[in-house]
Amino acid sequence: MGKKRRRKTRRGDVIGVALLLDELDLATMKTSYPSFEFDDYDQYLAVCEQTMRSMLGAGHTVMIGTFIPAEYSEYCQAGQLPPDSAMSRARYALAVCEEDEPFPYRGEPIAEFVASLAHRERLRTLNIRTMDLLDPLPHGVVLEAEDHTTDLLAWLSTHAGPGPHRFTCHVSDGAHDPLEVVAEVELGKNAMKAMSMEITALSLMLSFARAAKAEGSLVMRSFTFETDPDSGLPIKIVRGWAIVEGVLRPLTATEIMKASRTDPRTGDSLHPEPAVEYVDSHDPFEQ
Repeated sequence: MGKKRRRKTRRGDVIGVALLLDELDLATMKTSYPSFEFDDYDQYLAVCEQTMRSMLGAGHTVMIGTFIPAEYSEYCQAGQLPPDSAMSRARYALAVCEEDEPFPYRGEPIAEFVASLAHRERLRTLNIRTMDLLDPLPHGVVLEAEDHTTDLLAWLSTHAGPGPHRFTCHVSDGAHDPLEVVAEVELGKNAMKAMSMEITALSLMLSFARAAKAEGSLVMRSFTFETDPDSGLPIKIVRGWAIVEGVLRPLTATEIMKASRTDPRTGDSLHPEPAVEYVDSHDPFEQ
C-alpha cells in the first residue's frame, strides 16, 4: 500500500492508495521483496482498512487503485527504481491512481471493497485481451461489427423492458481461450445503465464474435418484481441466443431451458435454477 498527497479539496488532501487483490499477490510480494512486512493477507487487509479509515477521519479523500506485482516490477525496471523499497512501492501506488481510474473509498468493509476492485480488474484484463484479439482483424470488418453491436445493444435496450438485467456472454473463435463476461445492467427508457467497463466488455466481445465469425452464446436474465411462491425469490425471465459464425440465432424457451440445465464442460445435468421462466427469444434484426 502506498500513499501521497496530490491536491487540496474542500475536505482536505487527496491520497492515492494501491491494494493487493489476493493471497497470491501478497505471497509474490513477500517472496520477492524482503522489506515487504506482511505475511498474512487478512492481516494486510485489516491494517489497510484501519489506515484508510484514519485518512478519512482526518478529512482526506482516499482513492484506491490495484497493486499488481508484475506491473510493479516493470515499473521499477523502467524507472530504474530499487524494487525492494517502501518508497518505490509508494511511487508505484501514486502512479496507478494517477494513470488509471481509482475507486473512492468511503469506509466500506475492506473485503467488500476489494471484491469490487478485483471485479473491475478482471474486466480491465478482459477488455485488453479482447482488443488484442480484434487488433489483427481487417479494419473494415471490425468497424462493421462495432456498428452491428451498437444496433444490437440498442435493440436490447428498447425490447427487454425496464429494470435490472444480467447478460452472460461466451465467445470462442476456436484458436484462443474462450471469452466470458457477466454484465449487470439497469435498463431505463431506451438506455443501458451499468458499470462502463461491463458494457464495454460485453460490446467488445459481441463485436469480436461478429468480426471473427466466432461461436458462443448470449443469455439475458430479466429480474421482475413478482415473487416465486416456492422459493420466495424474484422471478427471472430468461431468454437466450446462440452465436453461430458471429450471428445471433434466437433460442426457443425449450432450447434455453435445456442449455441452462446442462454443464457446458461435462455435459452433465444441472439442478434447475429456481424462480425462472424461460421464454422464446426473437431475432433482433428480423424485419
